[in-house]
Amino acid sequence: MTATNTTQGRHGVPLFTRIAATVARGALSALARVKVEIEGELPKDGPLIVVANHISNADPPLVAGWLTPRLGRQMHILAKEALFVPVVGFVLRRLGATPVRSGGSDMEAYRVARGFLDRGEILCVFPEGTRSANGVLAEPKPGVAMLATRTGVPILPVGISGSDRFLGRGARFPRIGTRITLKVGRTFTVTPDPALSRRESIQEASDEIMRHVAALVDERHRGRFGAANSDDSPPV
Repeated sequence: MTATNTTQGRHGVPLFTRIAATVARGALSALARVKVEIEGELPKDGPLIVVANHISNADPPLVAGWLTPRLGRQMHILAKEALFVPVVGFVLRRLGATPVRSGGSDMEAYRVARGFLDRGEILCVFPEGTRSANGVLAEPKPGVAMLATRTGVPILPVGISGSDRFLGRGARFPRIGTRITLKVGRTFTVTPDPALSRRESIQEASDEIMRHVAALVDERHRGRFGAANSDDSPPV
């Protein structure tokens, strides 16, 4: 579980978390050209689900590093257990990451995630579950849609572009100087359609979430969730 740090800084962010976020921003800024765009007001209280596409191992520290100080609260990220190696695991925990076993029970991960939201906290999830092999948005796992439809918690979409060229799947070293864009959209909620079956409702909610993320990334990342493929996609 996430380590607890009782030394709170401004806005309720634990001191070590603020330090870790600063280190993450500094390291990524030194290695890449990071541009951050925020479209609207960020919620300062209440439960929140942050969703982002996943195209690089740099994505979790990228999202946590830049969004933690802007949200003013600790974010909790569900991350695969294999990432929690010495040193890296320590930093990830301080950034709010909680290890989840690969191939483990989906219900176990759901209960952990639901617990954060029930306590009014921020949960950050990468709906695809793993890094995209080609930088294009992959099919999402149903867990995020289940959380969103069952709780009615607002969702904050985040689009990441270019991090696959910086440190993509299979890359051993980062490509120095790569441009990375982190774009944060406006919050929205998903409401299940009573005319649909439970399975269809979850699928439609999943697609809606991914369309919001797709509207925030470069066209090459969008895949089937691109605005051109859906009449009700949010505007870019």
